[in-house]
Amino acid sequence: MIQTERLELREFHLDDKVKMTALLRDADFMAFSPTGAMSQEQAEIKFVQLLSAFEYHGVGKFVVIEKASRDIIGYCGIAAFEYKNQNVVELGYRLKLAARGKGYAVEASRAVLDFAKQRQFSSVLALTELENAASQHILFKLGFKALEQGEYQGVPVQFLKNSLVLTINKLS
Repeated sequence: MIQTERLELREFHLDDKVKMTALLRDADFMAFSPTGAMSQEQAEIKFVQLLSAFEYHGVGKFVVIEKASRDIIGYCGIAAFEYKNQNVVELGYRLKLAARGKGYAVEASRAVLDFAKQRQFSSVLALTELENAASQHILFKLGFKALEQGEYQGVPVQFLKNSLVLTINKLS
């Protein structure tokens, strides 16, 4: 479990299924996702992937809980990703609409980047849709640098990279 000032990040539990699948079916939560809001069946499949990621891949997304309310507000973590025929890790976060604009994405992502550094990753990639200015702002604030534009699951995206040694020292 990871604790920040206002958040708790932990691996997913079976008890999270109802809340998480509801979020995955929500259009606002799934904005800027190639899938968009998921069907119940898709959400259940995605939840199983979130639940088992650490067991099968050693990395994954953490459920993000707001300490003050004890409410699940989204997820944040790193996942295995292939970029230019290389296995890398990619930072991903998604927060429900009511939790946005409060600095939670930056707070959770900083904790996840520290987690990645502790596990000896030297860099982390991220990608965001070209129109997603809010996410790009967050990633630049976290020290990510733009690499190139490309495509992911048929959607035009900006690829970014964070060199952890430099960034984590700057954030401390």
